[in-house]
Amino acid sequence: MRYILIALFLWSSSFVAGKYTYSMLDPVLMVQMRLLIASFIVFPMFVRVWKRVPKTVRPQVWWLGFLNYPAIFLLQFIGLSHTSASSASTMLGLEPFLVVLIGHFFFGDKAKTHHWIFGLVAFLGVVLLIYGGEETGNISLFGCSLVLLAGIVFAACLRWTQRIIVQLTAQVYTTSSIVLGTITCLPFTLWLTQSWDIHWNWLGLAGLLYIGIGCSWLAYYLWNKGINSVDSNLAGILVSLEPVFAIMLAVLLLGENISPLSWLGILAVVSTTLISSIYPRLLRNAS
Repeated sequence: MRYILIALFLWSSSFVAGKYTYSMLDPVLMVQMRLLIASFIVFPMFVRVWKRVPKTVRPQVWWLGFLNYPAIFLLQFIGLSHTSASSASTMLGLEPFLVVLIGHFFFGDKAKTHHWIFGLVAFLGVVLLIYGGEETGNISLFGCSLVLLAGIVFAACLRWTQRIIVQLTAQVYTTSSIVLGTITCLPFTLWLTQSWDIHWNWLGLAGLLYIGIGCSWLAYYLWNKGINSVDSNLAGILVSLEPVFAIMLAVLLLGENISPLSWLGILAVVSTTLISSIYPRLLRNAS
């Protein structure tokens, strides 16, 4: 579980780093460059491990590379460019409920009562965050909707990703999917980039390197390494920590204001996450 928590913290900080990079380059171009940085790190290994991926599995790795990287990143960071980091982060808290809902209705992964309860509490906590954020303004429905759509893509791919990792190992899958995701991002970069100008500055460059190395390569490696050690529904609940980390970082580093109602939502999400992590163990001990 520790690998997942570290990965979530790294991902949560990407929105703050993204705000810094926007002072330097277009959001779409930033996504492409972060993927290029991550691919540069893993490419020597990719050359060695790609031959170990069965030809029957390779089309799935191509699709997952596209969905887990350019699809999710473009939706998130284009959305972030239209709204505040804290409001975009609150949408991430809906992912636990989305994971349970999609798994229950589309993958035959029947959720237990406590999964629904924890997911609902996390969802209500995010609602409080959103309503509380309206008091401070700077919230775009369009931007938040794009971030939410990225969460739907993430939830829909979670179980598929788990199955492929079992076949390939976390290292082989992560290396391959990063490189393939970088390649599949190229046509969208050419299509969606609005400005090709780069205004170099130290904060923007530092943010880009952090996103490319920490949030794109290391976070995904840790996530893929730890995802099969926990139940997929519990993994979805743990994702509710991501907006909490992100909002706190937005307050500390970007100076964004959080209303009392939003803080109440944060408390609800944190409580749900902590309880969900110990509840299965309590059930096993009781039996």
